[in-house]
Amino acid sequence: MFTVIQDYFEKYPHEFELLFPKLEFIKELQDPFIRSALPGHITASGIVIEQQQILLIKHRYIGEWFQPGGHVDPEEMPLEAAIQEVHEETGWLTELRGINLPIDIDVHLIPANPIKNEAEHWHVDFAYHLKAITKETALDPEDTQWFDIHTIQATRLVRAIKKSLAI
Repeated sequence: MFTVIQDYFEKYPHEFELLFPKLEFIKELQDPFIRSALPGHITASGIVIEQQQILLIKHRYIGEWFQPGGHVDPEEMPLEAAIQEVHEETGWLTELRGINLPIDIDVHLIPANPIKNEAEHWHVDFAYHLKAITKETALDPEDTQWFDIHTIQATRLVRAIKKSLAI
């Protein structure tokens, strides 16, 4: 996993100084993908952009619009998890667009969720640039909507959109 992070910083060296210190706890974890790993763990998401529109879901617990994503299942790699989560939440079958490297890595604090009996923890989210292929029925549907990329204001999404347009 550290190779992916190293390769990411080679592609986006300007992010190293700000992001690397936030990733220090990952190397101390026995398995950085286990959902119960604290103080946090690696997750995966999909940045799906088609014809100047980005596919977002309204998070059912937080109530805000985000790119689809979630936890990495056992024996799954982050790219596979991103593709699977997009499909489960939106119904869209996708494939990687570009190189096998996250288009963005973000570290953010997840609030405690008493419904899931989860303490506050950190997500190190690997977001992959995905291409929409075919729409099917979502297995775990979320409120889904395509947004004009020029209307997006969330810092992380703006950063990922800029990177995706540069490819």
